[in-house]
Amino acid sequence: MAARVTGSVLTCHAPGDQLPTGGDDAAATRPSAASVDRSRPARVRQSSFGNDDELVDEHPPTWTLQRFQKEVSCAMKEYFVALIVNDAVARVEELLAGCPGEADELGVVAIRAAIDRDEAAQRAVVELFCALRKGSVVDSAAFVRSFEKLFCTWEDIAIDAPKAPQALLSILIGCVGGEVVNRSLLTKLPENLMTTVLSKADEAALTPEGREMLANVAAELKEFKRQATHCIDEFFVTLSATEVRSRLGEIGMKPFLHEFVKKAITTSYSHRDPEEARGHVLTLFGQLTPDGALSKDDLQLGVTRLLGQLEDLALDCPRAAELTIEIISGLVADELVSVPFLRRCRQLRMGGAEGLRVLDAAQRRTPEYCKKHLGTLEFKKELNTMILEYFNSGDEEEFGRCVRDLAPLTEERSAELIRKIMTLAMERSGKECEAALKLLVGLCRHEEIAEEALEAGFNDLYSRMPDLLLDVPDAHEMARSFVVEAKKANVLRRDWPDAAEG
Repeated sequence: MAARVTGSVLTCHAPGDQLPTGGDDAAATRPSAASVDRSRPARVRQSSFGNDDELVDEHPPTWTLQRFQKEVSCAMKEYFVALIVNDAVARVEELLAGCPGEADELGVVAIRAAIDRDEAAQRAVVELFCALRKGSVVDSAAFVRSFEKLFCTWEDIAIDAPKAPQALLSILIGCVGGEVVNRSLLTKLPENLMTTVLSKADEAALTPEGREMLANVAAELKEFKRQATHCIDEFFVTLSATEVRSRLGEIGMKPFLHEFVKKAITTSYSHRDPEEARGHVLTLFGQLTPDGALSKDDLQLGVTRLLGQLEDLALDCPRAAELTIEIISGLVADELVSVPFLRRCRQLRMGGAEGLRVLDAAQRRTPEYCKKHLGTLEFKKELNTMILEYFNSGDEEEFGRCVRDLAPLTEERSAELIRKIMTLAMERSGKECEAALKLLVGLCRHEEIAEEALEAGFNDLYSRMPDLLLDVPDAHEMARSFVVEAKKANVLRRDWPDAAEG
C-alpha cells in the first residue's frame, strides 16, 4: 500500500462548508441525529469489536472477574503441560458456558500466560486459538478485543517480561496465518510496539517474511501519521470538514484512520481553548461519518488508544483525564460511539485505573444514553435507587422520567420493575404500599408502562411469593390488596387470576 503524498489542499473553503467558530452556533450547526440516522455509528450494531447487543454481557452474579481469570490460568497451565488441544477446547467451552461474556478476557489471560513462558507455549496458544475459532467456540471479534487490550498495555507487560513485544507480535502473526483474526489487524498495531520489535537484534522471534511485513506496516503508519498531523493542523485553521474529507481521500491508507481520530482529539487538548476545539472535533467527526469517511471501527479504536495513553498525555496536559471525560461524553451524546462499546472498554479495564475513572465519569454525564444499556446488576441497583428515592420524595413525574431513561425495557425487566415497586413497599409500611399503588396506577395511565407489563409484574410477584414470605409474613394479604386496588383502578384485568386464591 503506497502512500500518496501531495501538497496541502486545505487552502480554500467550499461554499457553506466552514464550521462555526464556537458557542451555541457550533452546537446548532452539528448534523442532527435524525438527518444522519441511518449512518450514526452508535446505531450500527456490528463492528470488528463485536455486536453491541453482546458487548453488554457481563459475568453472572455467582462469578467474579478474579475467579474467572484464575480458572483460565489453571486451564492454560494444564494445557501447556499436556498440549492436548481437544481437552483445552472442552475446558474453554465449559468456562464460557458459565461466563459467555468473558471470551475476550480469556484471550488476554491465555496470551499473557504464553508470553510468560516460552516460544513453545506461544505456538501452543496459537494452535488453541485456531481450534477455538474453527469450532466457533470464540468469535473473531473477541480475539480482536483481546489483542486491542494487549496493544494498549504492552509497555506495562514488558516491564516484567522483556520479550513480551516480540512474543505478542509472533502470536498475532500466527493468529493471522491461522485465520483467527483478519490480516487487517496488523494495521492496528501501535507504532512504538512495531518499532521496538524491529529494533531488536533477536530476529528469531519473527520469520523474515514477518519482519518484512511488519516493517512495511510501520513505514506506512509513520507516513500516514505525518500527513494526518498536517491535515489536522490545517483543519484548526480552516475549520472545513469538506477539505479534511478530500485530504483523507488523497492520503488513502484507510486502515490507519483510528490514528487520525486519536490525533484530532489529543490536538484539541493543546488548543488555546480546549472546549471550543472539542466542539470543532465533534462536529468534524459528525460530518465525516455519514458517508463513511470515518467508520465505527475508526472511532472505537481511536477511543481505546486514547484511554491507553492517558498517563502519558497527563505529562504534557494535566487536564487530560478531564478533557477525555468531556470528549467521550460528547461522542456518546452525538451517537458517534455506543454505550455497549464503552461498557466493554470498562470490562476490559482499558486505560487502567485512570481509564476506569474516565469511563465511569463519562457515562454518569450521559445517563439518557447509558441507562438504556445497564447490565443486570447495575439495572437492579438502579431500580432500588429509583424506588427508594420515590418513597422519600413522592415525585411521580421524576420516577416516570427515570423509567423513560431506562426504556426500552424488555418484558423481563418491565416485570421486575413492577415487582420491585411492590416488594420494597411491602417490606416497609402501609404508607409506602399506598405510594406504590399510586405510582403503578400513574405509570399505566401515563403509558410509561403497558398493562401487559403490569400483569407480568404481578405474575412475577406471585411466582416469588415463597421467598417473600420469609421476610414479609403477611405478604399474601398485602399482595391481595395490590391486586384488588389495581383492578378497581382499571389497570389490571378484572379476570386476572389471583394466584393466592388458586
